[in-house]
Amino acid sequence: MSVFSRKGKKRAQPVIGQGSPGLPIELWIDIFGEGQYDDLVPCYAWLKKYALVCRAWRPHVQRLLFHRVALNHGASHCKAFLKSMSSIQDREHAALLTDSIHTLSMSLDHQEIYADIIELCSNLKELRMCLYHASFRPNVLARIARVAPSIKMLRVRAYNHSVLFQTLPLFHAVEILDVDCSPAEDPFPVLSFPAPAWRLRELRYTNFRRGTHVFVDWALSGAAVGSCETLEALQIHCPSFSPSTLPELGATRVRSLFVPRVTAEDDLSALTQLEEVWMTHPRHPPPAFAPLPPSIRYITLEALGESANHEEIVSDLLAWTERTGGSLAVLTYHRQCIDREDRLDDVRALYEFCEDHGVEFRFIRPPYGSFAGERVPLSMQIAVPRATPLSAQRDSKLEVESLLQTWYKKRSPARRFVTKAKKAFNDATILHPAALAKP
Repeated sequence: MSVFSRKGKKRAQPVIGQGSPGLPIELWIDIFGEGQYDDLVPCYAWLKKYALVCRAWRPHVQRLLFHRVALNHGASHCKAFLKSMSSIQDREHAALLTDSIHTLSMSLDHQEIYADIIELCSNLKELRMCLYHASFRPNVLARIARVAPSIKMLRVRAYNHSVLFQTLPLFHAVEILDVDCSPAEDPFPVLSFPAPAWRLRELRYTNFRRGTHVFVDWALSGAAVGSCETLEALQIHCPSFSPSTLPELGATRVRSLFVPRVTAEDDLSALTQLEEVWMTHPRHPPPAFAPLPPSIRYITLEALGESANHEEIVSDLLAWTERTGGSLAVLTYHRQCIDREDRLDDVRALYEFCEDHGVEFRFIRPPYGSFAGERVPLSMQIAVPRATPLSAQRDSKLEVESLLQTWYKKRSPARRFVTKAKKAFNDATILHPAALAKP
């Protein structure tokens, strides 16, 4: 029936469920708090629109707007932020907004204004610092040290090793630590001083220079030896790191492990609580599964490479599965699909293995320029397997059967020549995406 009467006037529509209570505003705000992120990047435009819905929503959504503050353009950006906050006439409202800041991201140098910003955020949970300079002034260090005991999650990207090791001892209460030294060009120092007496639950470390893996030993020894008992997740992007050092350090309670690769020479039998392993560079040599303990339930592999012997890799995986009694629940494979002449033999081999042995197969095509583990958010709740956030940029839960049937297309000789030339040029000039990542 039309909603208009014969005379063209709109009829009143019956109100359905008028007496039923609506959702409480707190639930709406919780939904917005999770739904505003796309690949961990907040959509401030959405929140601005939510703030205009009604007067009751405004203060709650404004707090969400300040939940994560990024001041990544130096001292001028920080000065503008302080000026805008001081211009708010309602001081109670200004305090409400600054108390809402849980994640603060800043690009720092030696100036004192950064300490002003950190002191302003009384409820800060996660601090992200990009350190461009060589060292802090003593008075700035003293002011940061006053706030540091309240920080539980710390992410540091350093362009100089000296300022990194000047800063880390201040944060002795941190539990989740992410250190990225990939941009640093100065020599890695001799770590003759002890680590702070922190008790880490998660450690992430990125440095693509060989010989720099000693940072992991330093962070889990000395005064920090208690971290070996509390460490649950370890994520290492360092070519010279060997997971066999974990039992030697006494860190045998790790549940989630991100490493470049596991080789046949490794011994992980002491890691009896390990549930997840992620191999970020499983090539040259190929990945080995025999060293993995039977407690493993989740395996994630990055691209195996064109020269990999897929049959040998699957055979090794099958032998480990039979030996451990079929404990593997999920196999995740990250791989880009660019060339339509690629037959996807590696995807097919892993998919057929999972189909034959009742293992869930997840195939993910990461966006160009991403690298393994970059989008696993820091969290005080360490869940296994580590969850990657929702994203409009990366495919997940692809229809693998359809992809394997429709992807391959034979091209003309001229097109094949152009494709191979592009690939050869890219391979000759490639840099690891993490080395070029934005702060």
